[in-house]
Amino acid sequence: MGGFEGGDEGGFWDEDAIDTLIKKQNSSVKKSKQKVIIEIKDSVYSLKGDTHLSIVPQNCASFTIEGCEDIPLESNAIYKAYKTLIELTCDSDIEEFFTEHKVYLTSEEPSSHSLNFLLLVKELCNLALSDAELRKISEEVV
Repeated sequence: MGGFEGGDEGGFWDEDAIDTLIKKQNSSVKKSKQKVIIEIKDSVYSLKGDTHLSIVPQNCASFTIEGCEDIPLESNAIYKAYKTLIELTCDSDIEEFFTEHKVYLTSEEPSSHSLNFLLLVKELCNLALSDAELRKISEEVV
């Protein structure tokens, strides 16, 4: 047990509670400061460790997602995240980027990929949005 010398001068601190609080603070700092690492292989962009979502060069007339044909585009969480990003930033560079690239999925769970999509677009298009803002968008479009 910690506290003031003598024990009567204002109470005690529970050292276990302090250690737990410090560990929680340290882990949240580590999570919020994790750097997004983009892997580039043969002009294909993906987040390090994500083998299910990539952004691939291809001339497209409009935003294109390949790999989840059973889901209508307007219902797709990645497409909803893209549209929200366009509305939020009013950045035509994002739209232009996706006339030259498509999203390629190797698993058919696009709602689980919306955050990774947003993180990847943030890095590729130099967006000035925080990871917290991107998480919020991702949670809203599911």
